Order: sequence, then C-alpha cells, then structure tokens
Amino acid sequence: MKKKVSICQPHYLPWIGYFEMIDRVELFVFLDDVDFIKREWKNRNKIRKDARSADTKWLSVPIEHTDQRGTWIRDARIADTPWRQQHMDGFRHVYRRTAHFADAFELLRSSLEGPQVTLGDLNVGSIATICEYLGITTALERSSTTGCEGKKTDKLLSLAKSVNATSYLANNGSAAYLDESRFLEAGIDCAYQDYQHPDYGQAHGGEELPFLSHLSILDLIANHGPDALEVLREGRPSHA
Repeated sequence: MKKKVSICQPHYLPWIGYFEMIDRVELFVFLDDVDFIKREWKNRNKIRKDARSADTKWLSVPIEHTDQRGTWIRDARIADTPWRQQHMDGFRHVYRRTAHFADAFELLRSSLEGPQVTLGDLNVGSIATICEYLGITTALERSSTTGCEGKKTDKLLSLAKSVNATSYLANNGSAAYLDESRFLEAGIDCAYQDYQHPDYGQAHGGEELPFLSHLSILDLIANHGPDALEVLREGRPSHA
C-alpha cells in the first residue's frame, strides 16, 4: 500500500502552504524534537498590520529566556505574559469586519485557551484544530514519539522508514540539504511541494484590499471561511 508522508517542524498559525502540504499526504509528522530557533516561524507568524493596511505585523509567542537556545521545540516553555489576550485583541482589531471573522476568531481563541505550557503543544494543537475546521483528515504524528535520531537527511529518512513511507513530500526549503538519492536507495520516492501561493480576495467591510501573501492561514479563513481549503488547493502544482 502506498503511503505518502511529509515531515515539518510545527509552526505557529502557519501560512496556507503548510496546510496544503498536510492535505496532500496520508501522514504528516511534526518534527518537534529539534532545537527551537528564534526569529523563524516556530513561535510567530504574520497578519495584516491594520484593517486596511498594505503592511504586515507579527504575532509572536514569547518563550522563556532559558529555553531560547538548545531546547527542543517540544520542550520550549511559553513565557507567562498576557500575550494570548494581546493576540486575540490584535486579531479582532484587524479582522473584525471580514466576512468570516467569527470562524477565524473562534479558531484562534480555542487554540490559545488551554493548558499549553510548551510551544510544541501549542503549535501541534492549534494546527490540528485548524485542520479539523478545513476538513483535512490527514493523520498527524509527532517525531518525538518515534525514537528516531540523527540530523537532516539521516533524521528525515529514519522517520520516513519508521512510519513505512513509500513516498516523501518535502518542502522546497529542504532542497539545500536533502540527499534524495538515499531515499531512493531505501525505496522511497522523493518530491518537492512546489507550491505557488494563489491570490485570493481580502476585504474589510466589503472594501477590497491590496493583496498580501504569505500571511497566517487565519487571514484566508477570515476572508473565505468554509471555502478556505478549496482556495489553498489552487496553489497545488498540476503534476501533484
């Protein structure tokens, strides 16, 4: 039986391409037993800066200072500050007059209201919640539960083997280090996502806005609600 698998670090409220990758495979593995690195996508993502702005701003999850280096994403502890309310207030301020604000805000609220202590738990839980809303039924697993070790290609190949993958879908950013030949030697086909970000309507109170790409999935949901999955699939390459 064929089994397509993808492996990626868990991001905070990821962009739409992240969810297209999950949607395209049978199993998605969160790579949560690698070091947390600041100023990437693990603890932050972008939304529109203001209701009509053509600029963006970050929603960032604060991580305890002692866990900002050499700590796995799974174990990186979230700082005890009022950031959750700040994220909800900031999102409400920007998106309250979008067509599907209620859906997007409820996803944000339900993702943030919980006992999450670590970044890994927060990100995996919120991504699973959003997948359920979108109608993505892909199985989700965490690499930290597998016992697989190694770095870069060694780690990814070990994980792919452990879940009996027959094909591996990689994000394009991994092309710089991924040794595809080793996957082929193991009998695992290897391909890249090659996702092209589609334009979609963004509006505030019915007023069309200048399009901003690579925002959090919540921007797409706020504007298109239940049609978000259909929209994000538009960026899928024809050969997929």
